[in-house]
Amino acid sequence: MTEIKGPPSTAFVDVATKAIDAAREELVGVALDIHAHPELNYQEHYAAKLLSDTLEGHGFAVERGVGGVETAFRATLQGGAGDGPTVAILAEYDALPEIGHGCGHNLIAMAAVGAGLGVKANLASLPGRVVVIGTPAEEGGGGKIRLLEAGVFKEVDVCLSSHPSSNRTIIPEDIPMDESWSLAMVGYRYIFHGKAAHAAAAPEEGINALNAVIHLFSGIDALRQHLRDDVRIHGIITDGGLAPNVVPEFAAANFMLRCRDRRYLSDVVVGKVEQVAQGAALITGATLEVEAYYPFYENVLPNGVLAGRFRSNAAAVGMKLDAPIPGRRGSGASTDFGNVSQTMPALELRYAVSEEPVPSHSRQMCETAITETACSNAISVAKILTLTACDLLSDPDLLKEAQAEFTQRSS
Repeated sequence: MTEIKGPPSTAFVDVATKAIDAAREELVGVALDIHAHPELNYQEHYAAKLLSDTLEGHGFAVERGVGGVETAFRATLQGGAGDGPTVAILAEYDALPEIGHGCGHNLIAMAAVGAGLGVKANLASLPGRVVVIGTPAEEGGGGKIRLLEAGVFKEVDVCLSSHPSSNRTIIPEDIPMDESWSLAMVGYRYIFHGKAAHAAAAPEEGINALNAVIHLFSGIDALRQHLRDDVRIHGIITDGGLAPNVVPEFAAANFMLRCRDRRYLSDVVVGKVEQVAQGAALITGATLEVEAYYPFYENVLPNGVLAGRFRSNAAAVGMKLDAPIPGRRGSGASTDFGNVSQTMPALELRYAVSEEPVPSHSRQMCETAITETACSNAISVAKILTLTACDLLSDPDLLKEAQAEFTQRSS
C-alpha cells in the first residue's frame, strides 16, 4: 500500500469551513427542497434545475443536458494558478418509486454543491479546475454509464462523491488489493411464450409459459450451490397469466445478477443463468426471449490513497469515524459509481445519517434524510470533499499516488 504523506490541507481548512458554514442555510434548503420533490430516474427536472441554478448563482459555468442526458449537468470553475488536474465531485438526486428519497440522494446533492463552494473559496490559489457533475438515474438507470460513454468524464483526473450509510461513518485504513466495495450488477428479463388452451377441457393443447418461469426459479435455486458465495441472484415474476382456467401463453420474470467480481459476473454467472432459462424453455416447450433489464453496474474499486486523505480531512473537520465491522467487505449493494471507479481514481465517502441503524431504500431512511443529524453530517462531508479536492489540486504527487494505485488495482 502506498504510504500516505501528511496532508497539505491545513491552509485550506479555515477558508473552506467558513465558506461552507456561511452557505449552510442555502445548502440545507437545497437538500430539503429536493427531498420535497422526489423524482424518478431520468425525470429529475426539478432537482437538476435547482442544482444548476444554485451553482450558476455562485459563479460556476454550467452546461445543462450534458452527454445527451436531459437531467445531467456539468458545473465548472477554473483555478487561478494555471493549468492542472481536473477534480470532479459527483451529485446524485433521483428518488425511489413510492418511497421517495429513501436512499438519501438529496444529501449527496447537497454535499456536492457544498464541496463545490468550499473548493471555490480556495480556488484562486490553486491550479486546475473543479467540476460538479450532476449524475441522474443512479437507481437502476445507469446515468453515470451514459455520461461515461458520452465522454462527459473524458478530461477528469479523479472523482469524489459521498453516500449516506445508516449510523456509521467508516473509512478503512488498510484495503486489500483484491477488495471490492460493492457488487457488480446486471439485470435481465426472461420472457417465455407458450400456447393458450382451456386449462380443464384441453390442457394437452397448451404450452404453459408460467411453468417455464417456475422452472427458471427452481433451476436458479439449484445453480446457487455451484456459484461463488458472493453471487446474489434475485428476481420477481412480473407476468404469470390472466386466469386460472387458461393455460398461460405469456409469462416473464425480471432478475438481478450480482457479484463482487465484474468479470466472474459477466463471464460465468450471466451465461449459467441463461442456460437455466433455456432449459426451462426446453422442458416446457415454450420459446425463450431475453431482454436487457438493468445496465451493467461494475463493482467499486476502492483507493487507499484517497481513503487516507479522507481520514486526515475528517480529523481536520472533527467528524467522528467508526471502526469497520469485522468481516464485512464494503457494501452489498450496487451503484453506477462503480463504473466511474473502474475508469479513474475515485472514492465515495459513506457516512452516518442517524444515531441508530436505519435501513437503506426504506421509508425510515426517507424520513432520516431530512433530520438535523443527517444534514449536519452532510455539511461535514462537504468539507471533507472540499479539502480532499484541494489536496489533489495542490499536490501533484498525491494525484500520481492515487493514479498509481488505481492502475495496480485495475490490472
